[in-house]
Amino acid sequence: MMRNMSQSLIYPGVIELEPQFKERVWGGRRLADRFGLKTKRPVGEAWMVFDENRIVSGPYEGRLLSEILPELGEAFLGRAIVERYGYRLPLMVKFLDTAQWLSVQVHPNDTYARENERSSGWLGKAEAWVVLEAEPGAQIVVGLKRAVNRAELRAAALDGSIIELLNFVPVRKGDVIYIPPGTIHALGPGLLVYEVSQRSDLTYRLYDYGRERELHLEKALDVARLEPLNYETIRIRGGNLLTSEYFRLGLFEGPISVHGSLAVAVESEIGGHGYVLSKAVSVLGNGEWLVAEL
Repeated sequence: MMRNMSQSLIYPGVIELEPQFKERVWGGRRLADRFGLKTKRPVGEAWMVFDENRIVSGPYEGRLLSEILPELGEAFLGRAIVERYGYRLPLMVKFLDTAQWLSVQVHPNDTYARENERSSGWLGKAEAWVVLEAEPGAQIVVGLKRAVNRAELRAAALDGSIIELLNFVPVRKGDVIYIPPGTIHALGPGLLVYEVSQRSDLTYRLYDYGRERELHLEKALDVARLEPLNYETIRIRGGNLLTSEYFRLGLFEGPISVHGSLAVAVESEIGGHGYVLSKAVSVLGNGEWLVAEL
């Protein structure tokens, strides 16, 4: 259940956001139950930090975050962010609850997004997953087991033999995985995941287990990495977890500075931690803080 605002905003000056909930065919019940949603349909995603989320407390209450970012300016976003992205928040934070396999998919980089998806307003998409809950035997896909060419991958996606090419990785609570743009990937069932990504919902499906949703084969083949990825599964520990071109992610003990921050308050028992992003704060709680910085 969402907390009372007076209980949740334990630090002054935090801008609190209203989550957006997304029904997905692969979604489960964790998010609906934890947030007290009335729907019986599967909720797969909670968009916790997004610049089109509405502000629910303080002097900007009722306005979209995107409306006030130009007013907040460099003091909030930082000069480097404004120079690179303008007055918009280039990060998103979500919770994902997976009851079924997500599609086998890939995301573009910024260059491809600018050239081919400009009308959408989305960036390319690099993302990091933090596994908050994992049922026994839970798996994800990260890249391919061997190198292929475009024609081979296309044929495998169409006839379903792509499953034989995928690199399946077992995961458990506390794992952290970075997915750069161009990485073929998928989340398996039985997971609750905290996702930090660039501001993007550009997803190109290669394969969807016969669920008859649209595939995006040619765009996916344009951007997909066709050889195995050297990756590392990181375990949650104190301090910095990963650093990429787009964001940094770390776990710290509070209290921490929340200057220029955003928050969505939920029960801190999700994952057993409070989860916070500097500049884009997700879950506000006590104890430890998962911090992603621009």
